[in-house]
Amino acid sequence: MRWIGFVLLLTISAFAEPRRVVLLEELVRIDALRSRSYELPLPQQKAALDVQWSVKQPGGAVRILVVDRAASATAFDSGYEPGGSRRVKLDQAGQYQVTIENRQQNLGHSLIDLRLELVFGEERPAVTGTRGPTPARRYWAIATSLALFAMMVTYAGVRLGPALRERWGPRNFQKTLDENRWDDTVGE
Repeated sequence: MRWIGFVLLLTISAFAEPRRVVLLEELVRIDALRSRSYELPLPQQKAALDVQWSVKQPGGAVRILVVDRAASATAFDSGYEPGGSRRVKLDQAGQYQVTIENRQQNLGHSLIDLRLELVFGEERPAVTGTRGPTPARRYWAIATSLALFAMMVTYAGVRLGPALRERWGPRNFQKTLDENRWDDTVGE
C-alpha cells in the first residue's frame, strides 16, 4: 500500500506545474535620473526569473537589468521601454541583482508596476523535429530563384544585345584591329 502512495506521489510531482515564488509585486516609485536595485540571492539551485513591468503615469520608459554579480555579467537588459515581460534563465546558482533605472526622465518620477517571480523545477522543452523549411518549400524556393535569375539574364541580353553586337560585331572587330594595328594572329 505504501508503494502505491509513493508511486502516486512521484507521478503527481512529475506532471505538476513548476513551483513559483512571487518575490515582489508592488508599485515602485523611482525619481528622475535615479535607479533602484533588489538583491536576489540564489545559492542553492538554478531557476527562471519572470520579470513583468509597466510604467504608470507620470513617467516614461525605464530600463530593467538582471545582473549576475558573481560572473559580473548581464543576464538581461530590457533597454528603455514603457513596459513588457521576460523570462530570464538563471543557469547557475549565485548572487543576482535586479536594477530598475529611470535615467531618461529629467524631472519628476515614474511609477512602475513591478512583478518578480522565481520559477523552480522547470525543464527546458525537448527539441523535436527539424528546423527550417520543408523539402517541398526548399524546392520551390530554389526553382523560383533560378527562374528569376534566368529572367534577369534574358532581360539584360535583350536590352544589351544590340549595343554589344554593334560595338563588337564582326565588321567592327576587324575595324578595331586595323585602327590599332593589331595582328589577328596569336603567337606566330
